[in-house]
Amino acid sequence: MMPPRSILTAVDFSEPSRVALEFAARLARQCQATLHVLHVENRLLAAAAKAEGIDLARETREELTRFTARAMTGNSTSPHLHIVTGDAWRTICDIAEREQVELVVLGMHGMSGTAHALFGSTTEGVLQHSDTPVFVVPDTWVPPLTSAADLTGTGPVIAAVESSCTAMAGVAAAARLAHALHTTVHAVHVVPALNVLERWQPHADAVVEQQITTARQEMTAALAGVMPHHDIPLLVESGSVPERLAAAAFTWSGQHPILVLGRHARGSRRGVPGSTAYRVLGLAKVPVLVYCLAEGCP
Repeated sequence: MMPPRSILTAVDFSEPSRVALEFAARLARQCQATLHVLHVENRLLAAAAKAEGIDLARETREELTRFTARAMTGNSTSPHLHIVTGDAWRTICDIAEREQVELVVLGMHGMSGTAHALFGSTTEGVLQHSDTPVFVVPDTWVPPLTSAADLTGTGPVIAAVESSCTAMAGVAAAARLAHALHTTVHAVHVVPALNVLERWQPHADAVVEQQITTARQEMTAALAGVMPHHDIPLLVESGSVPERLAAAAFTWSGQHPILVLGRHARGSRRGVPGSTAYRVLGLAKVPVLVYCLAEGCP
C-alpha cells in the first residue's frame, strides 16, 4: 500500500540509522501512518550481559527512547518501540510481517563500492528476503525543511519503468506517493546501450533508436492507464541503466527527489534485486524506494 499506513524502521544507534529514523518519522507524519522503531539485540551481547547480571533490555530501551527522541525532535508522532534479540535482517522481516507494516525504512552504510559493504549485511538481507517495500535512505540525506516535522518540500518522485505490465504497479505506487508528498511524478526508461565493435556502431545506434521509439510509444500508452486524467512526463534514453537512472535523480539535485525502483515479489523467479538495482542504490545518493511488484497486471 502506498502511501503507507504503517512504517517500520530499524536502528542500531549509528548515524545512518538516525538519518533513516528521521526520514521514517517525517514520512509517517506526512502520511498519518503508524511508526514502529526496532532495535535488534545481538545474541552474543545479550548472553554476555545476562551472565554479568546486567539488565540489557532495560538499558537498551532507555537508550532507544533517548535516541528516538533526539531523531524526532519537533515531531509529535508517537512511535511503537521494539527490542528483539536475534539476527538483524531476519528479525526485521519477522517484525514487519508480525506488525503487518506496509513499508520498511533502512539506512545505507558506507560508500566503499561493493554491494555488501555499501548497504551493510542487514539492509542487503532485508532487500533480498522481504516482500515489503523498502526505502533505502543515504546517510547524506537532510530534510528539505528543517522547520517542518514532515517531508514538505520533497520531490519530485522519479519512477524507473520497464515495458512490462507488472512494472506499471511501481509507477502507480510512485504516483500515489507523489500525491501524498504534494509533488510531481516523472517516469524514466533506459534502453541499454549496445557494446559493439566500432565499425558496427552505426547499426547498433539505429537499433537503439528504434528501441527508444518503440518503448516511448508503448509506455506512453501504459502510463495513460496509471493516471488517466494526468500526464506523467516520460523520459526515454539509452546508456548504462544504473548510471542513467542515477543521472535522472541528479537532474533534480537542486531539489529533493525520490527514486522508485520496481522489483518482483520474492516468490517469483525475479524476486531478488539484481546488480542493476544495487548499482542504482549506490549511485543515486537520494532516498530510493524498492517497491515489490506482484506477478500479473496491477
